[in-house]
Amino acid sequence: MRLNTLLPLALLAFNVPGGARAQTVSDPVAFPMQGMEVPERHFMFNVGGGLSFPISDAGDRFETGGGFQLGAGYQFHRSFGVMAEYFYSGYDIRSDVLTGTGINGNHYMQYGSLNAVWNVIPRSTFGFYVIAGPGLYYRQVELLQLSGVATIPYCDPWLYYCATDVVPVAELVGSRSSTDFGLGGGVGVTLKINGELRFYVEGRYHYIFGQSFDVPGGDSRKADGQYIPVNFGIRY
Repeated sequence: MRLNTLLPLALLAFNVPGGARAQTVSDPVAFPMQGMEVPERHFMFNVGGGLSFPISDAGDRFETGGGFQLGAGYQFHRSFGVMAEYFYSGYDIRSDVLTGTGINGNHYMQYGSLNAVWNVIPRSTFGFYVIAGPGLYYRQVELLQLSGVATIPYCDPWLYYCATDVVPVAELVGSRSSTDFGLGGGVGVTLKINGELRFYVEGRYHYIFGQSFDVPGGDSRKADGQYIPVNFGIRY
C-alpha cells in the first residue's frame, strides 16, 4: 500500500474511543476494588468522669454521686467497635433515710462492662454514637455511727498554725456488698479535637439485677439498682 494510504489508517487507530480498546490492569472498570475506601481499623480508648444519678428505689436511698470511667477497645470499622470499660462511683446515703438512728453511711459502686459502639456519623466534626452491653456490678454499703469524740493535734509550719482539735469519731456498724449482673446502654455526642481524638459527653442507663432479701412481714424484695451516669472526657 502507498504511504499516503497507511497514514490515515494509523491516525484512525489512535483515535478509537476508550470503550473500544482493551481494558488495562489500571482501569477501574476492569478492577472495581481499586479506588474503594479501605475500612479504618484502630484501637480505641476513653477517659472521663462526671455525675451519677441513682433513680427509682436506689434514688430514694442515695444522693447524687460522682465517678470516673476508663475504657479500651478496638474499632473494626469506622462505624463499629467493641470496648471494655471500668467505672467507679461513690454516693452518700440520703439524710432522711436514717433519721433518728444516729447512723449515716456511704455507698460505692464499681462495674466492668463489654460494649458495642456504633458511630452514627463518624466523619462529621460533631459526632454521635450509641453504646450498649452487659456488665458485672459490685455494690457496697457502709453504715457508720458516731461513737464519741477525740482530740487530734494539728500543726502546719507553712500556715503558722498549731493546735489540738476535737473531732467526732465514727464507728463502722456494718458493711454489706453484692456482685450482680446488669445491662447498660446510652448515647453520646463528640466534638473532633485533632484527627480521631474527640471530646465526648455521654449519658447511659444501667439496670442491675440484685439479690432477693426477706423483709419483716414475710415479704421478699429484690435489691435491683438503676443509675444514670453522665460523663464527659476524651475518647479516641
